[in-house]
Amino acid sequence: MGLLKARSGSAIPAAADAAEEPRLDHPDPMLRRRAVQALHGDPESVSVLVALLREEGDNLVRQAAFLALASLNSEKAAHGVAVMLSDADAALRNGALETLASMPTHAGGLLEPLGRDEDPDVRIFAVLLAGELQDSAAGAWLLSLAASETDPNVCSNLAEALGGTGLPDAVPALEAIAARFPDEPFLAFAVETALQRLHEA
Repeated sequence: MGLLKARSGSAIPAAADAAEEPRLDHPDPMLRRRAVQALHGDPESVSVLVALLREEGDNLVRQAAFLALASLNSEKAAHGVAVMLSDADAALRNGALETLASMPTHAGGLLEPLGRDEDPDVRIFAVLLAGELQDSAAGAWLLSLAASETDPNVCSNLAEALGGTGLPDAVPALEAIAARFPDEPFLAFAVETALQRLHEA
């Protein structure tokens, strides 16, 4: 049987069909997203996904890349995502935080190095991450950081996180923070709010 003759305009030329294959560098963001989704569960894709996130401008493609990294749930993926907590792009930092919180087994081990970062913004994200993890190890880490942290903005976030732990040791830790910064009204308020939460728990 001979091939039916295609109606005008109904056939897709081979070159055009090839151009529509999902690729990470495709100009169409939906096809880039499909290419990212194809990497779910691929342990070798971490560096590719992290590099893509630093360049990608489309929010849906970014979301797919973060989901692909979360699907790996590995130490390598967690380390790759954690690097983005210092990025200048706020959306990228927030996406990294949410992704790390989704893999608590590997994210918990990053609290210590993140808490020693010289950038106070990175330390704030570490505190936020510990608050999301909500386990005993994260609570102990928050208490440890609270004893030595010198940045008032980090301490403000520490106060909020400690208020949600329910730990008895959080009370003296919060009082010590308030005493360390007697001239910071916003911090005094954060400590007072955290203490109230602990007393009501």
